[in-house]
Amino acid sequence: MADVNLKKLSRAELLEMMISFSEEAELAKYHEIELKKELEREKLELQQQMANERAQMLKTFDEEKAEMREKFAQQKAEMQEKFDKDINGLKARHEREMKAKDEEVDRKLAAIEKSGTLAEAVINITGLMEKAQESIDLFTNKMREREDG
Repeated sequence: MADVNLKKLSRAELLEMMISFSEEAELAKYHEIELKKELEREKLELQQQMANERAQMLKTFDEEKAEMREKFAQQKAEMQEKFDKDINGLKARHEREMKAKDEEVDRKLAAIEKSGTLAEAVINITGLMEKAQESIDLFTNKMREREDG
């Protein structure tokens, strides 16, 4: 229609043309309003969808966080149990070693006490042996004197 020479048109044609343009403009306005409404609906849908996705992500995150905390607590309990077991084992080992050392010290002290008594016994035996040797020597001398004499 842009190519139409407006001067050559009659009033009726011009009026018809204006009505047509007016209808097209009204239709364009209506179409624009409908597009704006559709855009707003899509915007609200997207916002709702994003909110739902965010809520789902937060829920999943919270579930994973709770699961991780549970696993961490379980690992911590296992490690604590192993630690307690190791500590108890070390304490028992320490007690056994201390008992063995105490027994060894007691044995050595008893040996030292005995050795003091043994030393005295050896001294006594040595004295006894010396007396016995003197008696033997005296006896042999007497026997020799008898044989010689």
